[in-house]
Amino acid sequence: MAVMEKKMRFSDYVKEQTGPARFALFSVFGEEKGGNFLRWSFGLQRFEHFSFEGRNVLVHVPATESGAIPSCEESQPYVWDGKINEDAAESALWHAFEILTEKEAHDFKEAHAPEVIFEFMQNFTANSLRVKYIDGDWYVIDE
Repeated sequence: MAVMEKKMRFSDYVKEQTGPARFALFSVFGEEKGGNFLRWSFGLQRFEHFSFEGRNVLVHVPATESGAIPSCEESQPYVWDGKINEDAAESALWHAFEILTEKEAHDFKEAHAPEVIFEFMQNFTANSLRVKYIDGDWYVIDE
């Protein structure tokens, strides 16, 4: 756990990304809750994700280190139309593992320490952010 102590809490990272000197309206990060997982019918829509006008975020939920595998039949990556924050990570987890209740989500997170990977465009650059649930909170693992 000593390695994780140097990692930043995801909520603090989001605040840093949407600080007063930044244009929060145009950021993929934000504290706004909610969003939707969109279904794509054509492979070319992944390319559109990286267009200037597209604000969708690609979301991957890998199998956990304990061996839990996402049960959602929809293929990954999922497409999220909301802001990147803890709510988005929670929503991705619920979507991928088809979780139905708060208790089930809490128990799953505590037992499996899930990860969520976000791929997004920011400042005309493709970026990736990996977060993991550890000891009751989401932490940034890789950016």
